[in-house]
Amino acid sequence: MKRLGLLVLCSLLVLGFSPQWASAQREMTLRFFYPVGVAGPLGRVIGEMADEYNRITPGVRIEAIYSGGYADTIARALTAAKAKNPPDLAVLTAADVWAAYDADIIEPLDSFVQAAGGSDFLKKFYPAFLRDGEIKGHTYAIPFQKSTPIFYYNKTAFREAGLDPERPPQNWTELLDMAKKLTVVRGGEVVRWGLQIPIDQWLFSAYVMQNGGRINNEEGTQTFLNSPEAVAALQFMVDMAVKDKIMPPRRFFGDASADFVAGKTAMMYNSTGGLPFVRGAATFDWDVAFLPMGKHRIVPTGGGQFVIFKGVPQARQQAAWNFIIWMTSAENAGKWSVRSGYVTVRPDALQTTELKQLTAEFPQSLVALKQLPYAHREPPYTHEGRRISRIITDAVEAALAGKTAPREALEAAQREADAVLASFRK
Repeated sequence: MKRLGLLVLCSLLVLGFSPQWASAQREMTLRFFYPVGVAGPLGRVIGEMADEYNRITPGVRIEAIYSGGYADTIARALTAAKAKNPPDLAVLTAADVWAAYDADIIEPLDSFVQAAGGSDFLKKFYPAFLRDGEIKGHTYAIPFQKSTPIFYYNKTAFREAGLDPERPPQNWTELLDMAKKLTVVRGGEVVRWGLQIPIDQWLFSAYVMQNGGRINNEEGTQTFLNSPEAVAALQFMVDMAVKDKIMPPRRFFGDASADFVAGKTAMMYNSTGGLPFVRGAATFDWDVAFLPMGKHRIVPTGGGQFVIFKGVPQARQQAAWNFIIWMTSAENAGKWSVRSGYVTVRPDALQTTELKQLTAEFPQSLVALKQLPYAHREPPYTHEGRRISRIITDAVEAALAGKTAPREALEAAQREADAVLASFRK
């Protein structure tokens, strides 16, 4: 039997194959952590795409592991890496890419990018999305399920309120005025809110930047959460919830989407990733638009990007990179955009059959792309990004709940952020 094995090996060597090749032919299973952060059938879609890749790629099997929301995904990845059992690849938010960088658990992708064509490869992607994967001049992530917040509105409710259904609010003043007209109260109870803004630092950051402020410095070592622009932005949001009573003080992305399709809110801020859910569930006339502007028209990018983990053998890292290349190809970027509602990450995907058909039938899917000229890198892009995100979101939630005034909430958040980032400023 040993003699037979030796003869087979010798025959392979004569034919030009090596023992490394023989080893590579054994199935390599890659663990892929993927999050679902918005409403829609995303888990099923990602599983189907992984299955397709497995069918066409001998010797490699992608094990797509649903890892919860974005926060759950980075937590699981950190825990697994600490236990020296990291996944091979994952999809993380920009803030979580920073967190993974700080924990030294993800690989810089520069060598992979260079082998794939360097700048010519990167030019295939929208620059606004690429910036979310850059840290200190190096590429740590490749864009995949990207988004911007967009503005959803119920055109039927607009008509009922005497508003022009073809003209959504263009600025904060119009937003407030229209939300008042769209709010319906019966018997002392609100039966339809004029507006919903999910509690999340992403949307608060959009308000701050539109008001002329910024969340952090370029080095990711300092935040400006208690700036006059940030305080005024949060005060505006709190006034809409507490004084004007045109929006509920505590709703999240999934809640807002459900309320919108149920007719319980006439307008909402939400991710472009929620488009498939709204399209499939809404029974009334609706549309989407750019975010109403403050002093400036600015929109933050969002969503997730692929990373590859350290502590994984080089062959597995290369296999993970090959999967990333396949998933972000023009064909699959278009397919993923159509099926998920996320924005395509590369312009040439707009020429794929599926995406051309979608944009012709459903022009709402193009709104986020049209906003990209006004896009800013996803905030916060700081060290300990997940912790800073949590600090900001907690401050916004406390202020909207009436537990503390906007200025005090943001002063406390700034002190906490200073403590977290102090070591990175030395």
